[in-house]
Amino acid sequence: DDITPIRQPEIIGEAGGLVEESRLTLGVHGDELDPDEISRLLDCAPTSFHRRGDSRRSGPPYTRGGWLLTVEAKAPTGPDELVHLLLARLPTEQAVWAELRRRFQVRLSFGIFTERWNRGFDLTADAVRRIDVLGAGVGFDIYANLEHEADG
Repeated sequence: DDITPIRQPEIIGEAGGLVEESRLTLGVHGDELDPDEISRLLDCAPTSFHRRGDSRRSGPPYTRGGWLLTVEAKAPTGPDELVHLLLARLPTEQAVWAELRRRFQVRLSFGIFTERWNRGFDLTADAVRRIDVLGAGVGFDIYANLEHEADG
């Protein structure tokens, strides 16, 4: 009788899980944007801002003004929590957002950073409702750095 020894299981790959890092930015942009006015309207200071014609670190001057508020996190905190962190700093009155949308471009942008395949995230119904109050478009930029997996 041949006896086959029991081997320890070997992990050959992992699938699923939360993205490793995420960032969420509210951007308000416009030709005649005054960052101080946006800060007053939203009762919140921006993470960064610029006026039309301000110099960039490189390249031509800004062609439009911008007011940006950004929050970032690493797993186990994900994009859903960032929605709540960011929007907790901002007003919920529809009239404020309607006025901003009338005069400026208002957009939420997610930056999603992953180092493994098949990572993702969910937004709860509550997060989606909170985003809906802004009446703004939502963008997703996905950055995958999968190089170390090939080394693995």
